[in-house]
Amino acid sequence: MFGRIAAGLVHDLSHPIQNIGNSARLIARDDVPLEARETFRNTVDRELQTIKRFLDDLRNIAKPRPVERFSMDANASVAEIVEPMRAEGERNGIAIEARYAPEPLVIHGDRFALGRVYRNLITNAIQATAQGGKVTIATARSGDYAEISVTDTGSGIPPERLAAIFDDFVTTKRRGLGLGLAISKRIVEQLDGTITVTSEVGRGTAFTLRFPIRDDGTAEAAAS
Repeated sequence: MFGRIAAGLVHDLSHPIQNIGNSARLIARDDVPLEARETFRNTVDRELQTIKRFLDDLRNIAKPRPVERFSMDANASVAEIVEPMRAEGERNGIAIEARYAPEPLVIHGDRFALGRVYRNLITNAIQATAQGGKVTIATARSGDYAEISVTDTGSGIPPERLAAIFDDFVTTKRRGLGLGLAISKRIVEQLDGTITVTSEVGRGTAFTLRFPIRDDGTAEAAAS
């Protein structure tokens, strides 16, 4: 287990650290234009945030961080993450499709924490999908619950791995530490929600989040 964790740490940290090192060296060169230096500085900032989130994930395993609860529209919170991630899909040759419920879906949630969950699920879906495939994010009302689903047309997850997919240090990727889904599950459950997964090898995977809808007159405030 220690060897696996060490290998996962090296894998998940080596890429952002390498990007920071390369960008820092280019910033220091006198022949690099000012516009390019600004791009490299932005790269350093972005990768430092990536490392910070990773370290936060490790800390959260040992001592889960409490989430805050506010009335919020699930449609708006999902759109905040989906729209910036369309560019990542395009870079990988994958179409990102979003379908939103026609009415506000007011839940009690933590916008930042749920944003991490959505981002993790969409990133996993993109990584599991070959060029020319599609990732679909949809919101809908199902009775007294808001449902958010992330579906891909990727490689799928073997049945024997599904049972442990949300456990700490379990991953379907060849490398990496495997904390994203475990932490996502904890966040969702802290907000009185559930997360489930269905998958078929060779056809794709679907993750579904369900949260109680709060019909308490706060829809207008949450949507704003």
